[in-house]
Amino acid sequence: MTFCPSCGTERKEGSKYCHNCGYDFGNVSAELNSNSNSNTQATQNPIPNVQSENSHTISKILGYICAILIPLFGVIFGIYLITRDEEDAKKHGKLIIGLSIVIWFLSFIAMGM
Repeated sequence: MTFCPSCGTERKEGSKYCHNCGYDFGNVSAELNSNSNSNTQATQNPIPNVQSENSHTISKILGYICAILIPLFGVIFGIYLITRDEEDAKKHGKLIIGLSIVIWFLSFIAMGM
């Protein structure tokens, strides 16, 4: 059983990168061979194209604005966010759709009175 030298997460067998922090295990052996007599720590090489935690921030902001001003577009942004992989984006997508429906319903009531 081996562990990531960067974050300490257990390394999955045969993996090239740490699934937690993106550490490049391929460079560990090369660096350890070149630095075998020194006590330097291997450098971290993140996986390219990894999305940050703040992904879809613009979509969330526009979704809330549209949910209030133009509910139909709010629903569209909400559906887009629900189809993303991040749990945070899914949560905001559901909230935006709910807000859009409430605003839409209230606008129909206001037009009817």
